[in-house]
Amino acid sequence: MAYKGKAVMAAAGSLVLLAAAVGIQAAVTGPDFDQGVAAKPALAAAKAAARLEGALSGVEQAPPPPEEGVVWISVGKDDLTHPSGVDIPLGAPVMSSARASVYRVTEDRLPAIAEQMHDKFHKCGGFFAHGTREEAAKDLQAPPPAAAVAFTVDQGAVVRPIVAKAQEAEIRSTIETLAAYNNRYYTADTGVQAAQWIGARWSQLAKNMPGASLRMVTHSGWKQPSVVLTVPGSEKPEEIVVLGGHLDSISGWGGGGGARAPGADDNASGIATLTEAVRLLGEAGFRPKRTLQFMGYAAEEVGLRGSADIAKQYKAAGTKVVAVIQFDMTNYPGSGEPIFLLTDNVDPSLTAHLKKLVEAYTGVPAAETRCGYGCSDHASWTRSGYPASAAFESAFDTMNHQIHTDRDTLGNAGGDARHSVAFAKLATAFAIETAKPAGAAGLAPASR
Repeated sequence: MAYKGKAVMAAAGSLVLLAAAVGIQAAVTGPDFDQGVAAKPALAAAKAAARLEGALSGVEQAPPPPEEGVVWISVGKDDLTHPSGVDIPLGAPVMSSARASVYRVTEDRLPAIAEQMHDKFHKCGGFFAHGTREEAAKDLQAPPPAAAVAFTVDQGAVVRPIVAKAQEAEIRSTIETLAAYNNRYYTADTGVQAAQWIGARWSQLAKNMPGASLRMVTHSGWKQPSVVLTVPGSEKPEEIVVLGGHLDSISGWGGGGGARAPGADDNASGIATLTEAVRLLGEAGFRPKRTLQFMGYAAEEVGLRGSADIAKQYKAAGTKVVAVIQFDMTNYPGSGEPIFLLTDNVDPSLTAHLKKLVEAYTGVPAAETRCGYGCSDHASWTRSGYPASAAFESAFDTMNHQIHTDRDTLGNAGGDARHSVAFAKLATAFAIETAKPAGAAGLAPASR
């Protein structure tokens, strides 16, 4: 992109002053290495001069390639200015805004940063990880507004008989299966195996939904895939309703592939909630008007990386996502029986729709809580301009504090999956009421 008018002159003038300050000329002559010129500074100067010459000529320069082993993380200002946040050893930010600050860190530090966010703020997540500085810089500004879509709650005759079949034993079985892996860490073989098991399970449960298909989404930089089950819409297939939760787990400062991280609540419970919704819809042979996508995200614990990658791809492709719901921890009743709806980094109108669904179909009340910047995968969709919402197990300050340890077991969440049953009903109702049934009822003849 060429520079024009006064902006060209201002930019050129600034660059000339910069060149003079560091001793670079636009027309560069090669250094005399025979006279003892240090090679590294000279090469750096030549590269800077090339960039300067390109800018002055109006040619946009390609950004530098990603640095191997380096990521850029953005952290919310509320956390950084909190008394607990000032102790997180991130060093000086490379850039900041009123919303967040960006830091350059090595990738092997991500588990420790995630653990500090958990220890100090009890967050699952708490920051975004980015592949490049340019990508991180976009996070300093407020996310673009989501396109408003009006939703109604009018499918009770379809929803109620389906959600009545939600079973605690089914949810508990999924939690136990996932928690039995040593961990589901994003670089561990067991993290890949857990994702493959989820994909196989969802495919089996969805076989009665017309056109249902499963794909494993690979990501650059780590081996754990995300899992996406798609049920195509019959009338508005271009409009997508997403139900998601992260499938990875993490434990301790080391965080690596050998650490025991059952992640029964964080987030086997969320995946089990989605799995039960797939089972209920599959047994009913549900056919939606809008396309449904169930997503199990990889690498959430180290900066929401899987969901951010998918949301960014959808935005670049112009994919029309009309609603997103996130299930991250659903089984610890730290605040009693209510389903808590997040009120930050979400779309208010979609959250209002969610509240109506809770009240209409789950048998428990709705309440509200806040989670903070980069709290979970719904924030990836929000920052890409999509309407997102999230349902949580408790008020934020009474959540399960055993997460990110080897003590995140089903036994330490009460020993059963009763608290998650209402969330499975909500997920099922969200799918039906937001995607809407095709035809008269959107159910396969065999299930009538």
